Formats: sequence, structure tokens, C-alpha cells
Amino acid sequence: MNGRKSFLVAVALVAFAFPATLGAQSLYISGGATFPTGDFGDYADTGWMIAGGILFNDIATGGLSLGAEGFYGENKHGGDGKTNPYGAMGIAVFNFPTDGSLAPYVFGGAGWLAHKYSAGGSEFDIDETTSSFGYQFGAGIGFAVSEKVSIYGEGRYMAGTGDNSGTKFLGAFAGLTFGLGS
Repeated sequence: MNGRKSFLVAVALVAFAFPATLGAQSLYISGGATFPTGDFGDYADTGWMIAGGILFNDIATGGLSLGAEGFYGENKHGGDGKTNPYGAMGIAVFNFPTDGSLAPYVFGGAGWLAHKYSAGGSEFDIDETTSSFGYQFGAGIGFAVSEKVSIYGEGRYMAGTGDNSGTKFLGAFAGLTFGLGS
């Protein structure tokens, strides 16, 4: 099983196992555009990313949620080249208290970020993957559609360290959150 398939299987197992055993209160999925910055922005084009995860809501009074997220994306560049950033991070979300159906929040995360570079179409095919510590932070606003479903939009910054210190990008995402339990 290649690295991408192994990663997706691991994310699926976490997403389905933890809610049942640890009482997770919501699942989420999102997607959007990524805008490379820094060295990554010198050669990579605007791309896309999907992300999904679980949140354990109200860990402490006042709106703190903790969870885990997996993500996968793609940014093309000159010719047949492309970069696939992917990984998994633990996240902390702080929801600001409001009286209405709009729910502003901020978040941060840390974990594993991989940068897979592929270039084909020449006599030398290149396929290199580096991975390192990664981090993210951002802000967004959610809107309750029903008691168990919310939609949201957010902006985020993601970056790697070490071998991936040049992997940096901004993201504009939209998604759905599904509440679990009664």
C-alpha cells in the first residue's frame, strides 16, 4: 500500500473509531483553494485541499474544542510537475460566545505535514516526499443550518518546518459540521 493510501486508511479508521469510543461530538469536512507563499509560491500555482476531522466539543467551559484533522491537497507547477501536501494534525478551536446563529472561531494545530513532489513527462521521472512537523492557524465563522448541521467558511495558514520549511500556504475553505449524539 503506498503512502497516500495508508494515510487515507489511517484517517478513516480514526474518524470512525474515536467518535464511538470517546464520545466525539462532531465530524467535519471542508475543501477550498490554497495559495502558496514564500519559496513554495515561487514555483507552485494556486491549488486545492480537502480536510476532515473530529472535534470533542466543550472540553473546558467557555468554548474550547479539541480534535484531530487529516488533509490532502494538490498544487500544480510548470509542465507535468505537481506538489501534494498532506498530513494530520491535532487541533484546538475556540468558539466565541454569541447569542445568534453565527459562530465566530479561531483555531490552531500542530502535527505532521508531508510534501510530495512529482514531475513526469521527461526521461527522468521524479517522485520525492519529505515530511516534518507542521502547524496551522486561522479563523472562521459558522452558521447553524439545523440543530445538528452547520456550514462554515474559514481562512488558514499552514506551514512546515525542517525539510518542509519552504512549504507554506494560505487557504480559503468552506465546509460542513455534523453533530453527533443526542
